[in-house]
Amino acid sequence: MVKAGGGQRESEGAVVPLIGVHDNAPGGKGPHFDHAFDEGKRKGMAGTARSSSPGGPRPAVAGLVPPPAPGMWRADPVNVRRLQRKLWTAARQSPERRFHALYDRIHRGDVLWEAWERVRRNRGAAGVDKVTLAFVQEEYGVARLLAELQADLREGTYRPAPARRVDIPKPDGSKRPLGIPPVRDRVAQQAAKLVLEPVFEADFLPCSFGFRPKRSATQAVERLRVAFIEGCQFVAEFDIRNFFGEISHRELAARGVGELVRYADDGVVLCRSAAQAQAALDAVEDILGGLGLRLHPDKTRTVDLREGRDGLDFLGCHFHARMSGRLWEQKRIVRYYLHRWPSQRAMNRLREKIRDRTGRNRVGQDIRVVIADINPILRGWGNYFRTGNAARKFGEADDYVVFRLRRLMIKKRGRNLRGGQAATWTEDWFNGHGLHRLRGTIRYPRAA
Repeated sequence: MVKAGGGQRESEGAVVPLIGVHDNAPGGKGPHFDHAFDEGKRKGMAGTARSSSPGGPRPAVAGLVPPPAPGMWRADPVNVRRLQRKLWTAARQSPERRFHALYDRIHRGDVLWEAWERVRRNRGAAGVDKVTLAFVQEEYGVARLLAELQADLREGTYRPAPARRVDIPKPDGSKRPLGIPPVRDRVAQQAAKLVLEPVFEADFLPCSFGFRPKRSATQAVERLRVAFIEGCQFVAEFDIRNFFGEISHRELAARGVGELVRYADDGVVLCRSAAQAQAALDAVEDILGGLGLRLHPDKTRTVDLREGRDGLDFLGCHFHARMSGRLWEQKRIVRYYLHRWPSQRAMNRLREKIRDRTGRNRVGQDIRVVIADINPILRGWGNYFRTGNAARKFGEADDYVVFRLRRLMIKKRGRNLRGGQAATWTEDWFNGHGLHRLRGTIRYPRAA
């Protein structure tokens, strides 16, 4: 949950459900914030929004730009960004300031519309009310939904509905519970995030990369590569059972035991010596002990990255030091760089997804339909791993996809398979039918 009030705010990407309150909770960030800026602070508050029947005219949402045509509404994302910049600047310049007047920003018309646009782009399934995004857009009406939500938020009568629970299978065979709120609640949560995120973002530590604007997992793994060059060749690798967010990062940096790199609940400490790495683990264990938590014994260790002695998995990548062959050939210099490629677990997960979408149940479908189904998986997986040293792994992935598709074609032909026909179904043949190719897509981080 987002922690309001003094002290370090370490939650990342948290969403606060709105429970129909009129004012910020006591201890919320900053009194007198209304005086920090005047421009735009009351936009979207004029007028009264009322709901209408499905057959009647759709109500206007206060604060929206006038429609370019009847029935068409348009938001003002520039104004929302301006609000976010001012919130961030005020929080950055006055870390101890508390904000007690943010609720009215959440139900501003332009903020609600921008929240809707982000929910729409994220897609997602329906909640317990079975209302889909398509139904809102095509039948119920976006402006009508936002007007009704704005009225409930403004009057303090908004209540979130229960979330629909879905169990997502994990690679180890267990399941991860996932809550899917209704579309209306997702818009309210996104609106709260738009307003609250800049305030908390101003105080986040640079070691946190997860679910933050303009930060990514790629930046986190790149930090390991750069730190290795800078002399951090030992790593304290640890795992906390679902409680990584409880660690006091300020206390861990204050002990001088290395550099913490964290993405959500995954993290490592980069150190310059084995002694420092062990001290980092001791510090983490000590901090957790005060919280009544323990380290996972099977996933906690110190890693010696020097000269490729050990490797580690982090954020789906396997890290291992490799000697530069070019420097050795040209200048006879022995120098190691930290390389990364998809971990074995990441490779297995990709194979599972491809296997699930190329089984016997797809025999009756056109091969182009099957390819269109697996292409988004290949593109997303490739975009994530393409900034490393994954050329060989990308080739293995392409070979596996072609193998599965060729088997599917053989099953599809059955007794009608002609001699030598299977040999014509090459990688180029499938690429010609639209298959995304991973080979040749490696990009260095700056180019990507």
